[in-house]
Amino acid sequence: MHTITKAVLISAMFAATVAHAANPGAGASSASDVTLTHNSANQFALVQGSQINPVNSTAGFASQFFSTTGVAASDWVLAGTVETSNNMVFSDKMLGDQLTFSLAQAQSGKNGTWSITNSRNVNTVFDLVLSFHAGNNVGSFLFDHLTVGAGQTVTGDWLIQWRNNAGNANSVPTFSNVAFYTAPVPEPSTYAMLLGGLALMGYVARRRKA
Repeated sequence: MHTITKAVLISAMFAATVAHAANPGAGASSASDVTLTHNSANQFALVQGSQINPVNSTAGFASQFFSTTGVAASDWVLAGTVETSNNMVFSDKMLGDQLTFSLAQAQSGKNGTWSITNSRNVNTVFDLVLSFHAGNNVGSFLFDHLTVGAGQTVTGDWLIQWRNNAGNANSVPTFSNVAFYTAPVPEPSTYAMLLGGLALMGYVARRRKA
């Protein structure tokens, strides 16, 4: 009788532990957790799932940011990564873009600083996502239509506040890696050409109907 009771108790405790561990949460996370030149990110997305790794996939943010950026998942370019497993050294994945990123973490592993350097001799305008992997979550921060001046280095701060266990304020995970994704923003002249082309197509269609 005691053996059965003990087995049932252990089983119940195990089930409760699994359910609790599988219930991560956003905590106090928001777009303001990542800043650049004292300006907060435009949008934040949190995707739960330890199997998602931003260095390999845009699954943590592409669909969430599409309504803002209009950028499809396949159009985001992995510009670089910083990983604890690589001693926090920036790994440049897109050498031709002349953009260099850095990220440093505080001793806690839950916050730090980061920077972008534009080595071009012209201003660069692009959409940027910092997609962090920490614990059982991927937290991504969008900077929409970001401009970095020619030869300029800009800096900011980052903070992780999501939780491995939603009900435990002490379960904020430490940084594992971050992926920097970029997407080009069309120049105003490109938009003008696009609108002009659409207007011409509409005119031709009306002429054919007439």
